[in-house]
Amino acid sequence: MMNFLKRSALIAAFALTALQTIQAEDVTNLPTIRVMAESELREEVGFVPLQEDKEVRQALQHRIDQTQNATQNINVKENFPLAIDYQPITSSPDLSQFSPFLQQYILAITNGIQSSDPTNGLFEMLRPLNINRNNVDTYREGTMKVNMNDLINLQQQIQDGLKGR
Repeated sequence: MMNFLKRSALIAAFALTALQTIQAEDVTNLPTIRVMAESELREEVGFVPLQEDKEVRQALQHRIDQTQNATQNINVKENFPLAIDYQPITSSPDLSQFSPFLQQYILAITNGIQSSDPTNGLFEMLRPLNINRNNVDTYREGTMKVNMNDLINLQQQIQDGLKGR
């Protein structure tokens, strides 16, 4: 009986070992994503030539032509206004309360700012201080000095103009 138990245990041990080795062989590999450089991908896949579908290309070209024709052939209504005012007309400011000097000074600055080069207005503002386009670089470099009498004179003229003298 003892001999039978030993043999049964031995057979069971071999059976479990064989069963485990059989199960180990059945391991499945799951698909994985691997990051590849373009050169590695080309080696893996090979050269794939562009395969152009002529029907799709013709359909796209037809659609482009339709869109271009539609935008070029827009019908204009008969009651379409010939002139369009994009900026409403505003009334001119009343400068009569200021002195003639200040009126001219303000108009010269605003005309310069509204010109194609807005720096014209800024240089018009700085003209009483003898700063113009020709000497502005020396002022930036710090080699030009502004006469304090010119600055005080301009300040006094602006104050007098605001009082209406």
